[in-house]
Amino acid sequence: MSRLLKGLGVLSLIVAFPAFLFAGEKLTILHINDTHGQIEAIQARDGKTYGGFARVAYLVDSLRGDAETNDRPIYFLHAGDALQGPPVSNMSKGKLDFELFNEMELDAMVVGNHEFDFGQPNLDELVEIAEFPVLSANVAEGYGRPYQTFVEEKAGKERILLVGLTTEATPIGTHPANVEGLGFLPADSVIAALIDSLGYGERDFVIALTHRGWTADSVMAERVPEIDLIVGGHSHTIIEEPRKIKNSLIVQAGARTVYLGKLEAELKKGSLKGYSYELILLSGKIAEDPDMAARIAEAGEELNKQLGVPIGKTEIALVPGLQGDRTDVLSLGDLLARVMLEETATDIAFTNQGGVRASILPGDITMKDILTVLPFANTLVTMELTADQVQELLDYNVSLGPHSGGTLHLAVVEYKEVEGKAMDISIGGKPLDPAKTYKIATNNFLAAGGDGYEILKQGQNIYDTGTGVNSLLVRYIEKIGTITLRSGEE
Repeated sequence: MSRLLKGLGVLSLIVAFPAFLFAGEKLTILHINDTHGQIEAIQARDGKTYGGFARVAYLVDSLRGDAETNDRPIYFLHAGDALQGPPVSNMSKGKLDFELFNEMELDAMVVGNHEFDFGQPNLDELVEIAEFPVLSANVAEGYGRPYQTFVEEKAGKERILLVGLTTEATPIGTHPANVEGLGFLPADSVIAALIDSLGYGERDFVIALTHRGWTADSVMAERVPEIDLIVGGHSHTIIEEPRKIKNSLIVQAGARTVYLGKLEAELKKGSLKGYSYELILLSGKIAEDPDMAARIAEAGEELNKQLGVPIGKTEIALVPGLQGDRTDVLSLGDLLARVMLEETATDIAFTNQGGVRASILPGDITMKDILTVLPFANTLVTMELTADQVQELLDYNVSLGPHSGGTLHLAVVEYKEVEGKAMDISIGGKPLDPAKTYKIATNNFLAAGGDGYEILKQGQNIYDTGTGVNSLLVRYIEKIGTITLRSGEE
């Protein structure tokens, strides 16, 4: 669909939107975001399961039936990043996800940064598969828009506008090569101009379907008061009660199908006059759609035949995030950085927190587990940095804070954070030497400037080994057999 729209301006795409053909003033909006290929349910350490498309499908179908019984229109939205997750999704590059979205009768989604992870041609194929609008008003290709920008409908005297907006940080949120030729325009300006050009105002209801994160959505609410509702994604924020900023109500539903948001809204003259909201936890109390559960199980069984053979074991939980003080978990990112260091015999090694996507629970470890926690096809890269460049690298890392996807897992590097800077830096137990050039190891995503690490593009003797980072972890596990808490100290 997207290439058929190539070259058309933002203001030329007015299409029929059957979901909003209602005579009353009430509607229900269901929303998910950042599903990241979580087609299957997630198993927690206590054995309970959460989420999964079969639960989403069952609940959406039930709520849709209730709404239709009460003559209340219902609209099911996805706020981006459907792609990049467990192998059951990645093996099809998201095609299975979109086929299941069609079965769930998704009404619209916005393009997220990870929709580009398998390249633009793959995203074009997904848009063709989709039986729903795939939106982004601020992605530009030359003077045109490669994706549908908005949908518009009249409901009695009401006009309703739904606009898709993608994070402007997409070029550092996927490999830069994936978005060559595309521009990511300032979303606030784009939607403000669109609202003005279409003549929308206080008597109209405007919905922004965004993949930009809670902070950017909050700023947009301040700058563009014509927006009535922001259905967001990207920051994986769990918003239990909608946030009201000026005229805008903001909602977001965490990530990985753990939650489904449900907003029941009452409109009057284009304004949200009343609402009720529920962020529904998709626990084992929610039934699964039997047909979708069967299809997912079939896909999972086929995958297990290929990737389900154990390659080793772990006695403790391997978790994303930075190392804490618990004795029953090991930071998988910290362990991976140390493995990269040992593989390359470099001075420093690091990987990004956002590259570790899931946990591995105690027990057997399979290739399916490895590809679930490390789904990106990242390769190992070495280069040389001056001491000043190492300082700049660590200062930027500090500026991101502990919870950013760009925050680094570092091997043999220690420092103190002082007023937003890295101070008292030591590498391998020795102070940072201003006269030394350091050899570092990282992944090709960061080496290309991913997550904003532009300093790495200035490195010298940059060498992509072609070795998959996930392959390094496989070799390590096969070598040691069983991971224990001490494995992170070896």
